[in-house]
Amino acid sequence: MDRRDLIENLKGHLTCSICLGYFTDPVTGKCGHSFCTECLLQCRERTTETLTCPECRGVMTYSDLVPNRHLQNLSIIGKMLRPHLVQSMVGLTTCDQHGEQEKFFCEEDRRLLCDYCLSAPEHKDHQVLPLETVANKCKDELQETQTVLAIKEKEFETILDQSRRSKACCQENEYTLKHLAISEYGKIQNFLWDEEYKYLARIHQESRDGLIKMKENMDKLTQQIQNLQQLKLEVEKNLDKEPLEMLQNMKGILERNGELLLQEPEIVSPFWTPAPSHA
Repeated sequence: MDRRDLIENLKGHLTCSICLGYFTDPVTGKCGHSFCTECLLQCRERTTETLTCPECRGVMTYSDLVPNRHLQNLSIIGKMLRPHLVQSMVGLTTCDQHGEQEKFFCEEDRRLLCDYCLSAPEHKDHQVLPLETVANKCKDELQETQTVLAIKEKEFETILDQSRRSKACCQENEYTLKHLAISEYGKIQNFLWDEEYKYLARIHQESRDGLIKMKENMDKLTQQIQNLQQLKLEVEKNLDKEPLEMLQNMKGILERNGELLLQEPEIVSPFWTPAPSHA
């Protein structure tokens, strides 16, 4: 098993199969499989005393789950070591043509170069930098992108929370306005029965239309948050990849990041017909 396989094998043993990330507060069942506590609890279909193991489908009970502090410590160490292990592999690839280590990266051709390739005429006017320099620059840009995505995600989550509160207020307003209308129209008896019916129907329709619009907006906000989270996950995964693969994926990630950052969250508020009144 080569060094790359060893690194990936180590990560596999320290990764939760549900969230695909390093273990956080892991617990281990009687079946021997381990998961993040929060990930495992989210897999339950309803509040019961038993769970189904996502790995072997065996029955697990809460009392059987044992906190695995040793695995938690190994995960923390593995997460800290991985960047250094991956970084140590930079420059180990060998040029197929010259048999020399590929230590440079050509910006124009987007490929690795050895010392002999670097002196070739076709790369004379190209911008060529040490592979480690390019990789570090790419990593910095990805980390900055990750930070911006996290801020954007928080912004959308804030707006979504406001939308939920607005929806609740809308439902409360419907109830209040309906009863206000009944009280007002009841004072003038039969003369305004027809107007009362029309008004109640209009309030109901406005509430219905408003709720539909707010639900559509909330679905849109939720989708935008999911898009941001997906891109964040892609960025995080790309940080662990080889420099060449990282650089090849960089353009697509930045383009999608630009598109997502252009989106702005909005709050949809319902329109209400003024409440009736009389002198």
